[in-house]
Amino acid sequence: MDPKLIFWTLALADLGALCTFAIFGVRFARRGEIARHKRAMKIATALVFTFLGAYMLKLRWLGREDMSVWSEVDVWILRIHEVFVLQMIVAGAIAWSQVRKLRSTRLVTHDPADPLPDTQTVRLHRLAGRTAVVGAVLAFLMAIGILVGMYGRVAGASAT
Repeated sequence: MDPKLIFWTLALADLGALCTFAIFGVRFARRGEIARHKRAMKIATALVFTFLGAYMLKLRWLGREDMSVWSEVDVWILRIHEVFVLQMIVAGAIAWSQVRKLRSTRLVTHDPADPLPDTQTVRLHRLAGRTAVVGAVLAFLMAIGILVGMYGRVAGASAT
């Protein structure tokens, strides 16, 4: 099997796991389980960095894909996927930037002696977090289309 196809199949699995942890993280936050939310989001973030590191190694050893054999639709699907990945990364970074401001509040500590969180900070964290999760899920769905196209091209090439 093509090593690039193996890489992208594993990358899809990574993105699927990332989406799963992120979705569960949102559910934990809604239930007030902040420690579990934090753990799930840290794992999701680690999966992003795992992919980025693996992608750098893939570029070094396997190179880029030959997109000259891709259809225009497949290229558009890839570009849309990349926009959703960018959405996930930027919104995730914004959500993480707000965490520092929330860390010592009673929302996180559950200690009534600690200060209430700033509502604007909470709102921005939630909006950015949800935007990141939506971006991740949409990136995952688009990645399925990309991978199907890759498998189709390999199958078509081996049939000829």
